[in-house]
Amino acid sequence: MKNFIKISLVVAALFAAPGVKANDEVSTLKVKAENNKSIRFFIDEAKDIELTINDVADNKLIYEESIHASGASTKTYDLNALPNGEYVLNVTSGSQLAQYQIVIADNKAQVSSPKITELFKPVLKKDSSMVTLSLDNADKGPIEVEIVNEYNDQLYKATFTDKSKLTKKFNISSTPSKELTFIVKTSKQQFSKTIESR
Repeated sequence: MKNFIKISLVVAALFAAPGVKANDEVSTLKVKAENNKSIRFFIDEAKDIELTINDVADNKLIYEESIHASGASTKTYDLNALPNGEYVLNVTSGSQLAQYQIVIADNKAQVSSPKITELFKPVLKKDSSMVTLSLDNADKGPIEVEIVNEYNDQLYKATFTDKSKLTKKFNISSTPSKELTFIVKTSKQQFSKTIESR
C-alpha cells in the first residue's frame, strides 16, 4: 500500500453550494488558491472526479482521492502538511485531464491555470469468448496493444501506425489464463484494464 502524506481536509465532505460558476476551460470544475496553504474546488454539476497530487521534485504520488459530486459542491484542502515546493494536481473527469501547478512558498499556495488534455478511453467488451477493443479518440500516431496474463506473461503485442481509431477483436476461448490485462499505449498516454477470461 502506498504511503501518502496525510493532507487534512478543512471540509471533510462535499456540501451544496448553489450558484457556483465554472471555469469554461475545465468543463465544470474550478480550482483556486485560498488564504494561506489551502486550495478550494468548485463543481457546478454532478460528476465523478479522480484527484491526485504529485511532488514534482521526486515525481512521487503523495495523495489521491475519488470524489462523487451529486450536484453543485465545493471542497477545501488544507496543504499545511506539505513543505515548500512544487506540486502537480491532476483532476480527471470523464475524458478530460486538468493539470494544475501548485507552488507552496511563504506560507501560501499558488495555483496555475489548468493545462487541459483530452484523454483517450479505449472500450473493452467481452461477449462469450470474444473481446472487442475499440478506440476512437487517440492522437494520430502509433498505438501499441499488449495483452498479458495474471503472471505478466506477454500473450500478444502489436503496434498500429497512423491510427486515431482502432477496432480489434480477440478470441480468448483457447487461453488457459484466468485473467487477461489489455494495455493500450500511445506516445502520451497509457490505459490498462483486466478482464476475467473464464
